[in-house]
Amino acid sequence: MLIEFSLANFHSFNKVQTLSFKATGLVSEEKSVDEENIITEGKSKFLKIVGVYGANASGKSNLIKGLSFLKEMVASSLESDRLAMFGTNPFKLSGDGNENFGYFQIMLLIGGNRFRYGFTLDDQWNIQTEWLFGPAEKNETYYFKRDEKGVTSNPDRFKEGLSLPYDKLRDDALFLSFCAAYDGEITRMIKEYIVNNVSIDGDFLIGPPTSRFFDHSNLRRSTNALISSGRKEVILQWMKEAGLMYDDVNIRKIGSDKSSWAEMVYFTKNRYNDKGEIAGKASMSLDGEESAGTQKFYSYIGHLHSIFEKGGIFISDEIDSNFHPSLLRKLISLFQNSDVNKANAQLLFTSHDTNLMSPDYMRRDQFYFTEKTIFEETHLYSLSDLKGIRNNADFARQYLAGFYGALPQLGNYLEDTDQ
Repeated sequence: MLIEFSLANFHSFNKVQTLSFKATGLVSEEKSVDEENIITEGKSKFLKIVGVYGANASGKSNLIKGLSFLKEMVASSLESDRLAMFGTNPFKLSGDGNENFGYFQIMLLIGGNRFRYGFTLDDQWNIQTEWLFGPAEKNETYYFKRDEKGVTSNPDRFKEGLSLPYDKLRDDALFLSFCAAYDGEITRMIKEYIVNNVSIDGDFLIGPPTSRFFDHSNLRRSTNALISSGRKEVILQWMKEAGLMYDDVNIRKIGSDKSSWAEMVYFTKNRYNDKGEIAGKASMSLDGEESAGTQKFYSYIGHLHSIFEKGGIFISDEIDSNFHPSLLRKLISLFQNSDVNKANAQLLFTSHDTNLMSPDYMRRDQFYFTEKTIFEETHLYSLSDLKGIRNNADFARQYLAGFYGALPQLGNYLEDTDQ
């Protein structure tokens, strides 16, 4: 489970900003809203869903890019030489000297234990510092720390970090991944969770054009895998829930040899005569004959089916693009439905669709905003941080009226120009 994600000195983010899935103590007017949106783990409460709103170019996508960069570094910094080079983009509008060239930290709850992991980069795209904190008797304690002098592992809490061939650890590779490669139990568990349980819609492409990160078929790979494993009925049922009726779905491999095969998805629909009788079948190409919304929803199915079964978090930038508002609410309601979302999977999305901003649907602490300061840096804050906002207020109306900030500052050039 994702508890928090923090980043700094990355694209439009300058100082450390944190997005949290910790539930606050507020109580919704409708009890069902709290029941549908809160996960209880022991004495702690977490949110199933967080939505981020803000003007264009305010930093919403940069937040997702930062999380995607952390995921790709954990997944592949050992195998992909200089991967950090392709994801490093420090804030450029500060007159102060940079302490680092990117700060990334994630806090996770895995198996009932909290882990806080992060790293910073230097100006040569190498790992400047890296850290992992985990549970102790009372509070958290360090498991390992890394700086310019090397790696220090806690001999009591992190024995898997001891006696490793540190001389083989590259300056641009993460120690977490390095330790996991030597079968470290804790690091392997954290790495596998980040790689396998953090699903990002259209993973922001990181790496050289020849790398696997530029394989666009990856967006649908998990859904295609359901077909390959004989589970077509899962896809057809999901499509039906979205109001998309098909009789069958198949994959055709296109290409001259196995190494260059591309998987093309085809749906089957009934053909009818002028009497309304079934007169045969028609094959419809997902890419060539179906809408962008249908293509997008198809790509979501495998990810959502997986995390609803095993847990994790699904992340979507501009989740409302190509989706009808009713379909979007249906999609988000699946996360709130404990009969569907049995593993308490989470959702993080960015959007401009204010139809979702209703106290009858989500809580105040589930809405975050990005806003550019006068220094052009992104400020990230929650609606629950603002004072004087009632839990049953019309969030959408107040947001559009400017009560919460995070609105575009629109000019009047066209009105002032002589026509």
